[in-house]
Amino acid sequence: MDNTRTMTEHPMLQIKNLAVDFNTARGQAHILEGVDFELFPKEILALVGETGSGKSVTAKSILCLLPKSLSQSTGEVWFKKDNLLTLSNGKLQKIRGHQISMVFQNPQSSINPVFTLGEQISRLIRLYLPDQIESVMKLNNCSRKKAIDTIAEERLNEVGLTDVQRLLKSYAGQVSGGMAQRYRIALALLSSPKILIADEATSALDVTVQAHILKLMREICQKKKTAILFITHDLGIAAQICNRVAVMYSGRIVEIAPTEDIFKTPYHPYTQGLLKAVPKLGQKEALAYVPGMIPDLANPPKGCRFHPRCTYTMDVCRRRKPPMTAVGLSHRVACFLYDNHPKPRKVEI
Repeated sequence: MDNTRTMTEHPMLQIKNLAVDFNTARGQAHILEGVDFELFPKEILALVGETGSGKSVTAKSILCLLPKSLSQSTGEVWFKKDNLLTLSNGKLQKIRGHQISMVFQNPQSSINPVFTLGEQISRLIRLYLPDQIESVMKLNNCSRKKAIDTIAEERLNEVGLTDVQRLLKSYAGQVSGGMAQRYRIALALLSSPKILIADEATSALDVTVQAHILKLMREICQKKKTAILFITHDLGIAAQICNRVAVMYSGRIVEIAPTEDIFKTPYHPYTQGLLKAVPKLGQKEALAYVPGMIPDLANPPKGCRFHPRCTYTMDVCRRRKPPMTAVGLSHRVACFLYDNHPKPRKVEI
């Protein structure tokens, strides 16, 4: 993909020093700690990291979906000329689903179980596509209901769903996880959003359908200039579809770079560990892994949060948080190893 052209455009989304604390019985848990990144038009940015690293919290923070009674968010989330963290619920409602859509990790929990799938997609078509409804009515000389059904069938076919008439009469609990996920992706794309946040959007799909959805996302990204934040634990998918990769550890971005750079020359020890753990075809030896566990976020370690698991730990790592250091034209890493004299530590992938 053409990263140079993409990066010269103005960012579609800017995250600046985003921090999120959760209230727990043991005190405040510091889930996100100064998250910074940008998302550009026609770009697919992967957000990768272990379970519990803060990927989904980051996604929900962008749309202000975290419960305010249990969490506090600070920092800035800029979309166009608005800091989303400061907008009223009324203004956020005009952005959510229409300009920024999200596909959640568990599709069936994000589909209303009370109404049929047909009732739900029809409501959104009436809300987002009134002009297209009128156009189909004139073209086919049909009723409004028939036009809505025609549009619904077209949009569901786009994501690989068949037997649409039966599907539209079904409820969320009557379809498989894979079908529910494809249906949820179709809903998210109805309004042709400027930004699509996909939280493990293909994890419930088989390989064939997964490939179809990834191809669809690439086409939408290019044709409609939609920016996609693609949250995944699968580095293989990230390498296949994404322009850039942001590696998250314990609530902070530790490395961000074009996909090819991340895979060829990973700088951060955590990124190196993740890539070493990727299984290889025909591999007989045991898989490598990153030793240790993600820290307790109610009592995180001082300094760099990765230092208890890092083989390159220095005294400064235990005392200070590493700043983001530029180690290439579009490559940044938060590690004291490269604070003054960046020297790539290559790993065999």
